[in-house]
Amino acid sequence: MHYVLVGGTATGKKVLSAELHRRHGWPVLSMDSMKVYRGMDIGTDKPTPELRDEIPFELLDLVGHDEGFNAGLWVEHAKQSVKKAEGSVLFAGGTPLYLRLLVDGMVQGPRKDDVIRGELEALWDEEGEASVRGQLAAVDPEMEQRLLPGDRKRVIRSLEVYRLTGRPFSRLQDSETVQPIPGEFRIVALRREQKTHDRRIEERVERMFKEGLVGEVETLQGIAPFASEPGRAIGYLEGRSLLTGEMSEAEAVQRVAQRTRRLVRKQHTFLRSFKAVQWVDIGPDDATESMIPQVEGAFAV
Repeated sequence: MHYVLVGGTATGKKVLSAELHRRHGWPVLSMDSMKVYRGMDIGTDKPTPELRDEIPFELLDLVGHDEGFNAGLWVEHAKQSVKKAEGSVLFAGGTPLYLRLLVDGMVQGPRKDDVIRGELEALWDEEGEASVRGQLAAVDPEMEQRLLPGDRKRVIRSLEVYRLTGRPFSRLQDSETVQPIPGEFRIVALRREQKTHDRRIEERVERMFKEGLVGEVETLQGIAPFASEPGRAIGYLEGRSLLTGEMSEAEAVQRVAQRTRRLVRKQHTFLRSFKAVQWVDIGPDDATESMIPQVEGAFAV
């Protein structure tokens, strides 16, 4: 049996994960697509060095900010961590694709084609998401309906697969899906009332800038240019724009908070599509740690 703690950004997953480890000894496996990048610490709200000395958080700092990374690589690292644990683990994070891979499995599609992908990337940039999604809807309406708005990577990948194989990606997923990590998963999702959640997001963003997010971005850029995906990450895109003078700090703070709220809405929309998810509501006056009994109850431990 493995356990999965999910929820929108800034719901309190890190604090609860640490306490669950203290109580049950489960290694904590990060399920966050941006925490895999070394040096991207403040903007991704990684555990502090002191907390990491105490709690075995894994699947952090896997690659440099100038390197490529994908869901398949994350799965391979996750499989190694689960094998090493030789028992139950706790996955914790907010990246919907990683959760889907754990629960629904993954399909071994064709290798990427740089020419086709480049054409589709250019089409997205020049004509917008609607144009690319329209092409996908024409050849694979089921997949187009599955993908959340703004999911650039998976929309483009789905069209790329169709062009390479002549088969809808949804059909490949249905017929060739492999469960990467065997076993049962119990999934708990944290949820906060919107006004409280929005306030936590604003506080988190303000803290990130006070703790030196812009300096972190500047340091990383001095080491090497950002790869495409980490360079577009929330906080890092704005930090880069601030450094070039395209944004003021006030504009950057506002933009980061706005993008985070949009991300949370996407995360919740995705989680509601999973029937197996057990929701735990955190009240506005509840301390995060006080929710441990409810989370344990939802996990049935």
